[in-house]
Amino acid sequence: MTGRPRPPDGRPGRYGVHETWETDGSTVGGYRLVRSLGRGGFGEVFLGEAGDGSRAAVKVLHASWAGDAEMRRRFAAEVEQARRVSGFCIAAILDADPGAEQPWIATEFIDGPTLQRAVAQDGPRRGAELQRLAVNTATALAAIHAAGVVHRDLKPENIMLAADGPRVIDFGIARAVEATSVTASGIIGTVGYMAPEQLEGARLTSAVDVFSWGAVMVHAATGREAFPGPTRASRIARVLSGEPDLDGVPEELLGTVRTCLDRDPRRRPDARTLVDHLITGAPLVAVPEPTVVDPGEGPLPPTLAYTAAAPAPAPVPYTPPPPGEAPPYHFAGVRYTRPGDLAAAMQEQWAQAAAVFEDPDARAALGTWITDDLRDTTVDRALFRTRRTDADLAVATFVAQTRPDLPPRFRGHDVSPDTLRSFFAAAPSAAPAEAGGLARPGILRQLSLHHGEAARGLAAPAAELEAAGRAAAAFGEELAEQLDGWKDGRHAAADPALLLAFVLDPGRVRRPAAPPGTAAAQWIDALWKRVDASEGAARAGCAAVVHSALPLIDGLVRRWEEPERRGAQREQELRTLRGDLAFYDKTATRLVWLGGTALACLVLAFVVLPGMTEGSGSGWAGFVGLCLMVGLLSPLFVLFAHIQARVRVGNGERRRRLRQRLRGLEEDQAALVRELHTMRADLEKARALAAAPPRR
Repeated sequence: MTGRPRPPDGRPGRYGVHETWETDGSTVGGYRLVRSLGRGGFGEVFLGEAGDGSRAAVKVLHASWAGDAEMRRRFAAEVEQARRVSGFCIAAILDADPGAEQPWIATEFIDGPTLQRAVAQDGPRRGAELQRLAVNTATALAAIHAAGVVHRDLKPENIMLAADGPRVIDFGIARAVEATSVTASGIIGTVGYMAPEQLEGARLTSAVDVFSWGAVMVHAATGREAFPGPTRASRIARVLSGEPDLDGVPEELLGTVRTCLDRDPRRRPDARTLVDHLITGAPLVAVPEPTVVDPGEGPLPPTLAYTAAAPAPAPVPYTPPPPGEAPPYHFAGVRYTRPGDLAAAMQEQWAQAAAVFEDPDARAALGTWITDDLRDTTVDRALFRTRRTDADLAVATFVAQTRPDLPPRFRGHDVSPDTLRSFFAAAPSAAPAEAGGLARPGILRQLSLHHGEAARGLAAPAAELEAAGRAAAAFGEELAEQLDGWKDGRHAAADPALLLAFVLDPGRVRRPAAPPGTAAAQWIDALWKRVDASEGAARAGCAAVVHSALPLIDGLVRRWEEPERRGAQREQELRTLRGDLAFYDKTATRLVWLGGTALACLVLAFVVLPGMTEGSGSGWAGFVGLCLMVGLLSPLFVLFAHIQARVRVGNGERRRRLRQRLRGLEEDQAALVRELHTMRADLEKARALAAAPPRR
């Protein structure tokens, strides 16, 4: 890969320092990078142009990811796996180099709008058009799943409406990235199209894509989300416990969509069954829960990458033991007969204890031992009967309820107000790895239930952190809803470690530094108005949002500067091209005029004037000679003008390419203008939003 990477400014992003490639003269593989199509936390997508003029969407991983050996291995496996997907309903992979200095992948460039844009501009799909969309996208999912890939982010923005039919895009590196340690605590997807198990952080299967397909069909048929709500939190709550809004979905598709949106993944059909149902009307029956092959663990088998799970064995009736003869519980290779001893061991061996609460069977076994075998009444029964998505919180709760006399500890660290301040003194850049897990109100609240002064001192930070978190979530949600550059909401989420650091030491709440007058300073000034208008915990929460958004602001600034620079270059090239083509068009007009003049003069000299001047003396002879001379010399001027035009503009094929290039440049220039307009509008909206009173 060649080009000029901009040097990072030293400020770490959410996942480290990122580089942004200048597209002027840069190439990736055999593709010249024309302009950026979008940028995310994992990489940037460019419009690439090959030597033959064909175009591709080229995704380049950020430099911070390129240095991760595990990420490279998974990316290489993912590319190999994605190549197996049939290309008839997806953006096919054209080329890739996982071993490059910055790994990249080039996919087919789809010339057409996204389903999101098409519905927004032209309204919902109807009739046969909706049916074709349903069949094609379901077929694409079947092909993707057959290659052992789970899309995990199917949504209207990831469906392109090409001239030859819909194509599913952006299924490439999501699984490889999600499997790395950096995003192990994050969730990949888009609220409104994510299955309940995605939102809960449970083990995922290809059934999540079937749920997303149902939500996409609702949007395509109605123009609305299947799980609408005024806020992000309300939409999540509706996915987890509410019912989809299917009003307006055509009757012939209604039952299919409702089945695909079932909260239980075991009751959803797989993609192949869905395709058969849509095409032939076959029964839409659920299949045993599929499991997807991990691309990082080795080559795919020649068969389908997911298989039916074996049916669970029939439950065995439980007979409680006689009093005083309760069986022991085994944990980390040791037998325990008293819950207090077990709690002390779990506090010391926290990771193994968390594994118990993460596993449904192990959690149920522990609950049976506590509640049925020992008849213990000190531990909340919901700890074992409710699906746990936060194993650390479960361990902290179990230890606090069983052994409150123990000193508060979290993952091997003693916790007190003083140790908290020490932990988060350098957050987020140098805080311990456990800091992110500890910086949660629920954890601190459970640790505050232990006996002793140190534990009691944790109650106030827990309450303040909860209040700061609410203020940060409200501010981040406003940004995500109103600013185009913050749409997915992830960039507006406050870093938990930074949030607690500001709560513990309000004196650290300071405006981030930026050179005066720069675009970065304008963004920070705009957002900091909300911080200045807030007090106490709310001030800490809003400040954490601004500091956490610095990588996004840096990216917005670079994207702002890039179109301005590229726009000036494009304008110069456009002027040159327009001048050359205008010269040719004028020359062609002159050629027609000169040719007509030559023909008229020759007709006058040899046909009209001799008959008119016969017997008139020599008075007309000079005029006849002049017409003859003009008629004979005009072809010479025609030849000269033609040669001049050929030298400057070239032959017909080159002129055709120049006109094609001109159209492409004009489209790019229009896109740059729209991009700049959106960015400037975002900044103005940010100023107004931050200056307005916060939501209550």
